[in-house]
Amino acid sequence: MNPGEYLRVQVEGGGCSGFQYKFIVESIKNEDDRVFEQSGVQVLVDQDSLEFIKGAMLDYSEELIRSSFQVVHNPQAEHGCSCGTSFSVKV
Repeated sequence: MNPGEYLRVQVEGGGCSGFQYKFIVESIKNEDDRVFEQSGVQVLVDQDSLEFIKGAMLDYSEELIRSSFQVVHNPQAEHGCSCGTSFSVKV
C-alpha cells in the first residue's frame, strides 16, 4: 500500500449467509473510524461494522489462483460460507 492509504474492512448485508465482508483500499479516514495498525498497515473499521467483527483476526492469503484478505476466527459469526466472505451473526 502507498503512504496515506488505508485498508477499510466493512460489513454489509448480503452474501449467502446474510452478511458479507468488504475490503477497500482508500485514502479517506472518517471521524467515526477505528484505526488498527499492524506492520505499518493501518486498517479502518467503521463503528457499525466493528460490532460484527469485534475480536476477529484479519489475514492475507496468497494462493495459486488468488491473493486476498480474509476475516478469520470471528467470534461474532455463527456460521460462515465456504467462500470465506459471507457469514451469519450469533443471536
